[in-house]
Amino acid sequence: MTCRVKFKIMKVFAGKKILLLVENLSVPFDKRPWREACALKDAGADVFVICPKSEKERSGFEDLQGIGICRYTPKFSKGTSAGYMVEYIWAFLMTMILMHCVWLKLGRIDVIHSANPPDIFWIAGLYFKLFGAKFIFDEHDSSPETYLSRFEKNREEGGFLLKCLMKLQYFSYKYADAIIATNESYREKTIGISRAFASKTFVVRNGPDTRYFKAKNPNKKLKKNFRYMGAYIGIMARQDGVDYIIRAMDFLVHRQNFRELIVYLIGSGDDLPYLKQLVADYGLHEYILFTGRINDERALEILSTADIGLSPDPYNPLNNISTMNKIMEFMCLGKPIVSFDLKEARYSAGEAALYVENNNVEAFAVGILKLLHAKDLCERMKYFSVTRIANTLSWEKQIYNLYNVYEYVFRPAGIKNWSSVRN
Repeated sequence: MTCRVKFKIMKVFAGKKILLLVENLSVPFDKRPWREACALKDAGADVFVICPKSEKERSGFEDLQGIGICRYTPKFSKGTSAGYMVEYIWAFLMTMILMHCVWLKLGRIDVIHSANPPDIFWIAGLYFKLFGAKFIFDEHDSSPETYLSRFEKNREEGGFLLKCLMKLQYFSYKYADAIIATNESYREKTIGISRAFASKTFVVRNGPDTRYFKAKNPNKKLKKNFRYMGAYIGIMARQDGVDYIIRAMDFLVHRQNFRELIVYLIGSGDDLPYLKQLVADYGLHEYILFTGRINDERALEILSTADIGLSPDPYNPLNNISTMNKIMEFMCLGKPIVSFDLKEARYSAGEAALYVENNNVEAFAVGILKLLHAKDLCERMKYFSVTRIANTLSWEKQIYNLYNVYEYVFRPAGIKNWSSVRN
């Protein structure tokens, strides 16, 4: 970053008070909001985050690297529609209480930056806009598509609840001073709802921060005398498709008699008990290890040791248009990837992944075998992935897109198209 660019950024953010709202996960465990908070703090803003507590992050307030984090005790849904309603109503009430506490401490709030899901914090944004704040809607997951994918429904079956989610999404777009999309598919979806949203919708992708997310020396003990090792990292809910890995391993072990691979499943989620039972039912406890939620150092050690990365997200309305963090992290570490043939997976990974027939367990298993036995192909994938991350997809590149969003939000009154002035 040149001195001139840095001065311009600091001038935009000097003295600004920014409040990030996060409901889906605790911070800093939720990496994207944490990276955003750090980038805004580095630019000179005063930054606070409101989020739920977790088993690991239980303190009600924490000052971490100069960023204030206020946490509340959540009521999580356990995967049911009624449970999600209770979770979100409770989260909204607790968030509003903590927002007023932060407001009293700071004296004013310049920006409410809300990460979804859920799409309910436009109400808080609209309220604080009455007192001069700006509202940024940061769409991580499209809620209508999440609902359809989570409960395996099509749009005709979505009913009243789908209509409510679409309306909440629309209001989030409408009342936002700026909209952040995680990729071009999300931006196209937003503009498809209304062309009026085009000028205020920006793409800030979710790449790994290569300053910190770096490969470690492989630990051969993790392989437990197996020749090969695979890894998955991420949430374990129904739409994430971790069961495809387990079923693929059943196919390899019990039908192909291939017993040279051990797989680590890193993470947690609503489906974790079901997935553990599935491993027991298939008799795969020797071949599949669950780590639960672990710290970055241990996760990096496992991922650095793995021979291949597994991205089992099945084709559905949500996954097809979503950028998978795990793919970015595998690429950052130079790991060849097996993935179903999803639109955004192809955009992110390009030649770094082997794409197999969607939602086909045997195809996923055969893809694993192919990569494990194709050393030259894996080397080409490694070169492509590391280069693409460094040149295009890393968080260091995306930071400037985030700053552009705020530059637009803080534009002088009367300028409707800030991008034309910047250019």
